[in-house]
Amino acid sequence: MLLFVDLNPITWLAKFFGIIMDLIFRGVSAIGIPNIGLCIIIFTIVTKMLLYPLTLKQSKSQKLQSVLQPEISAIQAKYKGKENDQQAMMMQQAEIKAVYEKYGTSMASGCLPLLIQFPIIFGLYRVIINIPEYVPSVKAVFMKIVDAIGGEAAIPAFNAFIANNELTNLLSQARISGKEVTTVGEIVNVLNKLSADQWAAFKNAFSQAAAVIDQVLPQITQMNNFLGLDLAATPMSYGLTNWKAWIIPILAGLSQYVATKIMSAQNQPPKSTVPTEQDDTQKTTQGVMNTMNYMMPIMSVVFCFSFASGIGVYWIAQSVVSTVQQLFINKKMEKMDVNALIEKNLEKTNAKRAKKGLPPVSAKSAEDNYKKMQQKMSKLQAKRDEAVAKTNALREEANSYYKTSSIADRARMVQQYNEKNNKKK
Repeated sequence: MLLFVDLNPITWLAKFFGIIMDLIFRGVSAIGIPNIGLCIIIFTIVTKMLLYPLTLKQSKSQKLQSVLQPEISAIQAKYKGKENDQQAMMMQQAEIKAVYEKYGTSMASGCLPLLIQFPIIFGLYRVIINIPEYVPSVKAVFMKIVDAIGGEAAIPAFNAFIANNELTNLLSQARISGKEVTTVGEIVNVLNKLSADQWAAFKNAFSQAAAVIDQVLPQITQMNNFLGLDLAATPMSYGLTNWKAWIIPILAGLSQYVATKIMSAQNQPPKSTVPTEQDDTQKTTQGVMNTMNYMMPIMSVVFCFSFASGIGVYWIAQSVVSTVQQLFINKKMEKMDVNALIEKNLEKTNAKRAKKGLPPVSAKSAEDNYKKMQQKMSKLQAKRDEAVAKTNALREEANSYYKTSSIADRARMVQQYNEKNNKKK
């Protein structure tokens, strides 16, 4: 019998975060507050602490980038307009590489922390979107009702309930790809999306389990209630005239705007010292970033209305924790000695090079390497210029040799050509 193992790393991350969420839920339940909203907030704090080393590394990279960026911009301005000159582009790359080596970093160093965080973020969203699927303690509460209606044997009746009440939209909300539920786990995921009216219809459809439903439903309501809203329901389901529906989307937008402003202030590029054309490009880039700083919070407000309220709570907690964390990092960056950071980077770089059997690098060696590259490029350029000069000289000689203005000269030219190629008239 073949065993099929899910090798998707995001799935494994989601299961790992589900374990963390389960521990948190057990903890808050032990003190009498079994609330998923509180769990999401604590969960966000824990995960941000786990990701703190990556966030700090990203901030260090950005600080170092702000130091070397003027040199990079000056090099790019130096070769502006020579994009079609392969030799010039090779020289530009050599100069930029020398700058990065001098500071003990690389062009990819700033991207690596972000690339690592992407699958982690996707794993987090899986848990928040469908908490009962990944949090055993929460699933156990719903399983009391599933067992009461008949467990697996109740799957056909449950699908009939969905069809009779036109609730097929709940399948997509519960991340069920088919048109019907096929497992008791999927029943739990759908139950988690039911509104108060839909729970009443469910109770009528499975009257044999009415006593268990009446006993468990208050516990489910207590778990999902946050600021008077059901975390499993979308704010849109309350209607736009209900002021409670606006609480989470508005708070999500405002908190993200504040977090974005704090982060953009830290990542503000240094004033350019290169020609006006470079200044204009920098201003255009900054203008696009400023526009995005306003657009993203607005989009968060819009999306929050159509997503489960639990996602909105997560966004709010994420933004608040990120703001506090970024303020702490900003203070840390202000006290950080850039020269010490560069020296530490060079030590790490040389340790890696030593393992590969390569010589160490330093600011001086980087400049020496660049000079060697420049000399090599200059020799190649000299050879290329010499070859071009020879070609031009031969062309001029040929033009002079074959230049003619009379029929006799043309005939002599043909005769010479034929004799040279051993041809007879």
